[in-house]
Amino acid sequence: MTTRQAYSSFPRICVILIILLASQSIIHAQGASPSQDPNTLNLALKVYAQIEVNATSQEEAQRYIQEHSLLVMGQGSDLAESMLADNMLASNPMLKSAKKANDTPATMADVQAGKYVLVVLIGGPEQNSISRYVKGKGYLNDSQDIYGELTVESGKGNGVVYVVVSDRKGYVPTLERQNVRSSPLSGFVPPQYVPAAATGITLLLLALVNVLRTVMEFKALDIGRKGKKIGEGAVKVMGVDLAEIAAILGASFVLGLSISWQYFANNQEFIYWLAVNTIICLVGGVLHELVHRIFAHFFKIKIEYRFWPEGSILTLVSSYLGNAFSVQAFLLEEIPKDVEKWKVGLMKLAAPLASAVVMVVFALMNRSTPSPIYQIISSTSALWAMAEMLPFSGLDGKDIKEWSPLIWTIFFALIGIAYIVVTFLL
Repeated sequence: MTTRQAYSSFPRICVILIILLASQSIIHAQGASPSQDPNTLNLALKVYAQIEVNATSQEEAQRYIQEHSLLVMGQGSDLAESMLADNMLASNPMLKSAKKANDTPATMADVQAGKYVLVVLIGGPEQNSISRYVKGKGYLNDSQDIYGELTVESGKGNGVVYVVVSDRKGYVPTLERQNVRSSPLSGFVPPQYVPAAATGITLLLLALVNVLRTVMEFKALDIGRKGKKIGEGAVKVMGVDLAEIAAILGASFVLGLSISWQYFANNQEFIYWLAVNTIICLVGGVLHELVHRIFAHFFKIKIEYRFWPEGSILTLVSSYLGNAFSVQAFLLEEIPKDVEKWKVGLMKLAAPLASAVVMVVFALMNRSTPSPIYQIISSTSALWAMAEMLPFSGLDGKDIKEWSPLIWTIFFALIGIAYIVVTFLL
């Protein structure tokens, strides 16, 4: 007896939920019920109709499919697709007992051996090697349907029914986080959650450094100038402070190294991209600093750019853990007593806002026309925008919050949401 025969009396077909859940959020956003969408239903029926199992009862057939189903998370899948997979496993009775595996050679061998009757692949060919394999074999021969941001392909090959669920990134070559594979966190959390976990750990370390520095009375605004004025003892050539030049070059190299490791770890092109990324970070850093200086000039505030060793070390550590974060330098400022707080706060807010705009613009450009350069510019700008808004000593966020907690909260939330979307979801 085939599954088609065994299930003929089912009022609701469990396998349909595989596709319904994949497109559920998109359809709900459009105001339609999943069961009312004819394209979704048709695709689900096509998938269901291809599964063949020898069984003497409906319960036996359902149990067999449950025990011989596999959900594979692609190595290049992002947090959004991981959330989709978790939702499918938690909500779908047919997949609750399905085996969940990562995209590895061992999983590939099991799939090729035909151990399963249903294989659900999260991530398209650019994110999942098994998706690339089955597509190359021509097994996704039944249909390809678009549901908002999701593409669902299905088909059958060598007795196995395949369903591939992916967003657009699964079909367009983009930079993957190569550092995740060598991150020590990969042994404790799924690869797709490593970047978020690395960022969380770095935030805790930044908070700890901030507390220690406060306790020891070595706040960022006091480093290197106890009782000294801005520019005192500086070595200048043609009016340019050499210490500031060294600071911005050092900060650019540290961030360039961190971003290069993030996307090109253990890659033969690492040195090439280290040079490219350092230049990108240098240009971005100069523009970020220039925004500060324009406002500082109008408000008659003296500022100096200083390299921050602790922050730079944290940037390198965070990249090794899975996602480059932290700041590599800070501003020293000399504020006249008659300068209002709003001027200081606005001067500090302007640069993170400028970086946030660059982050969003280049993220959209990369989404429209994928490019490693666009992605790197967006990533570095995201780091500057988010990290600088943290309310820690020496960072812009602290002065913005002292000026206006409400304004800080609003822009911290807006930049934070943009950072999460660009860094972890797009």
